[in-house]
Amino acid sequence: MANGISKFALVTAHERGCARAAFEAMSDASPDLQLRSIFEEGNVVDRMSQNSIFSGGTTVRNVRGEEASGATSALMADLSVGRINQATFVTPNGETTKLDSIERSGDKWDHDEVKSSLSAKDKHVFDALVSTDRARRAGLGVGEVRLVHLDSDWRLGEPEADLFQVTDITERIEDPAMVGFLSDTYKALEKGTAPAASLVPGCWQCQYFSSCFGETRNPITELSRLGKARIAALSQLGVVDIRDIPAGFNLTDKQRAAADFAINSQAHVNEDSLAKALAGISEPVRHLDFEWVGFAVPVHEGVAPWEPVATQYSIHLETEEGLEHTDHLSEAEGDGRRELAESLIDALGDEGSIIVYHASAERSRIRDMARWFPDLEESLNSIADRLFDLLPVVRKNVLNPDFHGSTSLKVVAPILVPGFGYDDLDIAGGGDAQGAMNLMMRGKIAAEEVPAMRERLLRYCERDTEATAGILQALRVIGLPESP
Repeated sequence: MANGISKFALVTAHERGCARAAFEAMSDASPDLQLRSIFEEGNVVDRMSQNSIFSGGTTVRNVRGEEASGATSALMADLSVGRINQATFVTPNGETTKLDSIERSGDKWDHDEVKSSLSAKDKHVFDALVSTDRARRAGLGVGEVRLVHLDSDWRLGEPEADLFQVTDITERIEDPAMVGFLSDTYKALEKGTAPAASLVPGCWQCQYFSSCFGETRNPITELSRLGKARIAALSQLGVVDIRDIPAGFNLTDKQRAAADFAINSQAHVNEDSLAKALAGISEPVRHLDFEWVGFAVPVHEGVAPWEPVATQYSIHLETEEGLEHTDHLSEAEGDGRRELAESLIDALGDEGSIIVYHASAERSRIRDMARWFPDLEESLNSIADRLFDLLPVVRKNVLNPDFHGSTSLKVVAPILVPGFGYDDLDIAGGGDAQGAMNLMMRGKIAAEEVPAMRERLLRYCERDTEATAGILQALRVIGLPESP
């Protein structure tokens, strides 16, 4: 199986500290919209590097495997060639690796690994280690290894070469722990079967937890800040469910209280505090949600690499007859920022509370618009001042074991509003919404598919404001004082 292990799977394993994660990543279906957009941004950055800082190199184009490896060998043998882009190598056991750029350095070749990140993070260093390791096993004499990443100060219109910063990571990829983990992961995957699952810190926030340990009502990952020592001890005991933690196990008071609540407690509402919080809402009441997109190489003037740009909103207005909905979705072509900002100001009016969930995100998008368009600043800042955040209201006043330690919108809404959900939507998460808009704006969605994709985006954003409207109504009901 070694020649079928992707770099993506190996990096996933490194991020989680778990070889099983690599196996699960390889078993995943085709990449979702979010992952596709991340890959696309990487391709854009690679092309820009070839056209700027590596423009003096010869690029191996449109060939794969042995053919690309042969073309690379021929270029290496030509002493007039000092740099090769997309150099391809095949190891004796059939693994293929493509290096973004290599530069002749005496009898060796320096390796430049290009990443669409803003810094040289450990996962990117590990990614470079995987490529370098395979190239070495294919016979390449590797000199320095450098990570090429993005400069957050770069803006559209500036020289393309200025987008890139270079960090020497030669010593970092020789880190014994990192090298050892790569070797151990290869060994664990050699048989082609799933390595045994073990509880590690990387299990927290891992999408593969249920694949590894099965469905459990109270997964141990609901407890926070256990630390490596406690996690290792629970792993030795085979504990993956909170209910199986031994009575005398060393937990902090907060962890023990959280475990007891998850297992034994009933839902509880702090009615007095809830009623006081809701009294701060003024009419007319509107519900707002943004979706946004980010690009490694910005497509908007004055925007930094990976800086979020709002591309759509959904608003629900509460009326006596029910909810009235309005929305806006920018076109994939051109700069739709001002049109969205002006439409937002018109749609939200001058009075009343604007209900959001996790206000820091919405407030940041509004402040961005105010920065881009100073003539709209007063109106936009007024909107920001009217935001009312439901998240801290829920977190402080509603305790429910069915939340399983989370107060995210997609967890809370189905619990407080029975029957509510996102399962019927083709786009059901913010990551895929961002990915869809990214791919449309990059021209990577077929023209005939764009209308349907836009409709999916509109329905997803609309569902989020339906969620806050449903949560608020549920809070109003459960916060009412009981009749004498």
